Amino acid sequence: MNNIAAIGFSAPWMWLLIIAFVPAIIAEFAGQHQRRAMPVSGIDIMRVSPRRAALQKKVYRAATLLITALLMAAVSSAPTLQTAEPVLLSDQLSRQKDLMLAIDVSRSMSGPLELADKDARFAAYGQVSADAAKQRTRYDAARETIYRFVDRFPDARIGLILFSTEPFLARWPTTDTSTRFLEVLDDNLSELSQLRRFSSLTNIDSALFLAGDVFTTLATSQGGAVILISDAEDEFENMGVAIRALRDKDIRLYTIGVGIAESVVQKLSDEFAGDTGFRIFRVDSEQEMQEAYQLVAELEESPRFSSGERIYVTDLRWLLALLLAIFSVFALALTELLAPRISMVHTVARRAQ
Repeated sequence: MNNIAAIGFSAPWMWLLIIAFVPAIIAEFAGQHQRRAMPVSGIDIMRVSPRRAALQKKVYRAATLLITALLMAAVSSAPTLQTAEPVLLSDQLSRQKDLMLAIDVSRSMSGPLELADKDARFAAYGQVSADAAKQRTRYDAARETIYRFVDRFPDARIGLILFSTEPFLARWPTTDTSTRFLEVLDDNLSELSQLRRFSSLTNIDSALFLAGDVFTTLATSQGGAVILISDAEDEFENMGVAIRALRDKDIRLYTIGVGIAESVVQKLSDEFAGDTGFRIFRVDSEQEMQEAYQLVAELEESPRFSSGERIYVTDLRWLLALLLAIFSVFALALTELLAPRISMVHTVARRAQ
């Protein structure tokens, strides 16, 4: 029982079928049934009174109708059982891992990755020198690293959020990352003409709240992880509320800060000390960025997270349909046994009068 995660119904409104059986159940107790008497001889003592026998018959028929209605409604509502381990051979793996990548696309991300000085980064928004244009930008480095990261999770549902002043859900979580996901990152977002469409501000909090909303909306989501990359040092200092909102939903958060101060990393690390669901990394080069993503991938591949999020779905319709068939045969057989006995009681009672 500890493996059961949830019980759901694809068509819960089908439980209204029970209402159709209510008039028949009421009629069993309210109706008057007249039966033709048949002569019976040789019976002097009856152990069951006619009135009691008639009541037993009504209760039996009403119970049969009620159980039939419940089983039919249950089958029609398409119930499913979600468990951490497979129950039947026909179980389907509904969700193994949900990941959300949140990438800062503000103008500062178009600057050279090795330019770690904060004032230098923010002083040149929208202005790329000839030397800087030849260097690899933060966005380019993040994009190439993400490609490698995504390749390690071919069966995971991965979503993409791009954010600057406001977050934008560029891709809903999907397993089809080859055609519906990566082309967004290939869409020349690193070009200055594209980045100018975004504000120079960076709203990390809104991006994290959006990620939490997406995970909540996913029907089979349980936990998951957000991998966020940004170079906005000031925003990192004020993201405590957003982090707690994610952790309250059991969503892990890995933050990669490009060129941020060690004091910011230390502050957040101290604030969430002991919480294994939050990690922050400071990177100043593409090599460090790749190492950070590799560590995140190893953590997400560990049994502690991958096994804990594996959900199997069992379709219960066939089991309930089998129960309905068995019950129908049992009810019919019982009817054949009880009906003659009850009719005999009525007949003998009338002959005794």
